[in-house]
Amino acid sequence: MNCYNHPEKASVATCIDCGKGLCKECASLYALPICNQCNTARVKNDKNVIMQKYIPSIIGAVVGLVFTYFITKDITQSVFSTIGEAIIMAYLFAGIPWGWYVISFITPKMFLFMSWFGWGMYFIIKFSLSSFVGIVAMPIGLINLFMKQNDANKKEQNILNNQ
Repeated sequence: MNCYNHPEKASVATCIDCGKGLCKECASLYALPICNQCNTARVKNDKNVIMQKYIPSIIGAVVGLVFTYFITKDITQSVFSTIGEAIIMAYLFAGIPWGWYVISFITPKMFLFMSWFGWGMYFIIKFSLSSFVGIVAMPIGLINLFMKQNDANKKEQNILNNQ
């Protein structure tokens, strides 16, 4: 079998995703023997997964803003206090998914045999704790996602340079 990109060269490896033949030059481009097309598909998938992790926080922030709007309909308040409250509520609501994830990670899986009342109390308590844990967990998670996004962009640029 010959290289997919260089038909005149013999293949020394195959792409781990699609099985195309790769010559020594093509096989050594990345840490894994993978062709440019499959590596591009992997990077795009990684970027989509990263973007999907932002969505719950965005929805939470919007819910927090709407919640603040309905609470602060009082005309006697100054605009600045309303904006400050809106930012705080958006931050708290955006952090709930991150707090939920952290609490789910550390919670033991022993809650399978609870009554309906127990499940209701469990979710109420977990939701309340999630808002407080999310205050700390959200910035850490967003920084982590930002770094992953930056790495994916670098990988994508590397693929473009190798074509």
